[in-house]
Amino acid sequence: MQNDHADWLFDESKQVGVDYSDSSIVADYDNQHKGFRDFEAEAERIASVLDLSSASTVLDIGCGTGWLSICLARKCRHVFAVDASEAMFDTLKKKLEDQGLKNVTPRRSGFLTYKHEGCALDAVVANIALHHLPDFWMQIALCRLHDLLKPNGKMFLADVVFDFDPRAYRETLDGWLGGMRKLAGAQMADETIVHIRDEFSTWDWVLSGMIERAGFQIDQTLDIAPQVRAYICSRTE
Repeated sequence: MQNDHADWLFDESKQVGVDYSDSSIVADYDNQHKGFRDFEAEAERIASVLDLSSASTVLDIGCGTGWLSICLARKCRHVFAVDASEAMFDTLKKKLEDQGLKNVTPRRSGFLTYKHEGCALDAVVANIALHHLPDFWMQIALCRLHDLLKPNGKMFLADVVFDFDPRAYRETLDGWLGGMRKLAGAQMADETIVHIRDEFSTWDWVLSGMIERAGFQIDQTLDIAPQVRAYICSRTE
């Protein structure tokens, strides 16, 4: 993945938090997450709120192993599946080869470097991925996603977002970790600790402001899991 501005651009290929450059972690990703997530139901929800159809062209950025890209490809005209991690990208390509899907274009790139070539985009999906960027670069990424969309195009952005009294952070985060341990097991709870400590999830009021400043209208928000919020947005400019 080429960095065109190596002196100052944030390097998305360097993993922050959980090390998704580790092929052994990536190999276990789908099985681990299927223990507490319903991938098909998530894909159905995303397709529904974005009004996707067989005529839709979609960018799935931060696509990881590609499970969502593959689900959306069964519903849409074309999906561009993009991830910065080499290990994730290799897993995605293997899945596409195994399933013989021809309407998914894989690209190894990131929020800050992706250059779109192909059909104009009806929708963009960033599902549990934007938190790998600090706030400054989140804003740049959101502006770039806005500019990739057709007029009136839509964005589904879901991520770990904090919306509680900051003075209650200790008990709130401890409660979240306890819930993750019960729901998804010790390994996922440990990864959540890494997420809180090392990654860049931010406050709802910060992220909402960045989304709107990028030129989106927030049409709807959905709280889809503890500390996970989805923003369904339309391009307005």
